[in-house]
Amino acid sequence: MENVAAHLDAEIKGEKHQFPLPDDRICRIGRSDKNTIILDDDLASRNHAMLQRSETGEFYLTDLGSSNGTLVNGARICVPTILHPGDRITIGSHEFTFHQLQAAQAPPPPESEPEELKSTNIFFAQKLISVLVVDIRDFTGLARRVDAAKLSQISGSFFREGGKALQERGAWAQKYIGDAIMAVWLHKKREPDLGELRSIFDSVAKLVQVAGTLQDHLGLDAPIRIGCGINTGWASVGNVGSIASSDYTALGDVVNKAFRLESATKEVPTDLLIGQGTYDFLTKSANLNNLFQSRTVKLKGYDEPATAYGSQFSSLQVLLENLQRMQAMAG
Repeated sequence: MENVAAHLDAEIKGEKHQFPLPDDRICRIGRSDKNTIILDDDLASRNHAMLQRSETGEFYLTDLGSSNGTLVNGARICVPTILHPGDRITIGSHEFTFHQLQAAQAPPPPESEPEELKSTNIFFAQKLISVLVVDIRDFTGLARRVDAAKLSQISGSFFREGGKALQERGAWAQKYIGDAIMAVWLHKKREPDLGELRSIFDSVAKLVQVAGTLQDHLGLDAPIRIGCGINTGWASVGNVGSIASSDYTALGDVVNKAFRLESATKEVPTDLLIGQGTYDFLTKSANLNNLFQSRTVKLKGYDEPATAYGSQFSSLQVLLENLQRMQAMAG
């Protein structure tokens, strides 16, 4: 039986329907037949909106840059929005009501050491992961310059195209939080291989490319800029519901630090900051040729300064070519 604690109610063509929202999959809504909920509605976009459960049990609703917008209780949303029981969601000419029985808290991280590499309980195990956090720069200022419809198009287009790029490059999990995307790669061994490292940094390059197209595509007065943080380390990783699902929950300092690294890019300043773990694995795998500069950064929530390594997006192509060459040599 599916693990379902939430659902949407709607009346479609005079008939009442209930759409379950499983914990382990993203629910997509739109006209395309690839969506979870398919709407025969000219006012709905092909890929209109999506719902995703967070690790703390809430469901986020994200508009995917739709033409006519997504409304919650009559107000158009511009960023991923937490839903509450009874909230009314309007998409095109359809109205859904959100229901949730409970929002269970994620279990705390286990106390065992990462090196043990053993399952700590039936759902969680210690795994090596890399976490990428990408944030739209000065989103607050952007919100002041454009109207709600345009802001929804900007964030929706970035989330939609960015999400496709991450999925194509092997990200096991994606979370959309405010104006940020978090992606997680689950490594197969005790250290990332060249292909995995290349996929992570190729994802960054693709996200930079996606952001770079938005100004012309949406007729904006300035380019959309992003900042990125990457961190690699051990985490308590749990599969919610199904082994076949790509929706994993990762708990641990490695995740928190990735967010702090991204935030620190604004202070350094630099486009990209990577943590010590990511840097150590990179230096084992490829000649970085001074592509990253050592930085001492004060991360919010940490008592001691941390060493991180900064780089500009303009250096990504050289890094990717280096990783590709090393991968080819390794056979």
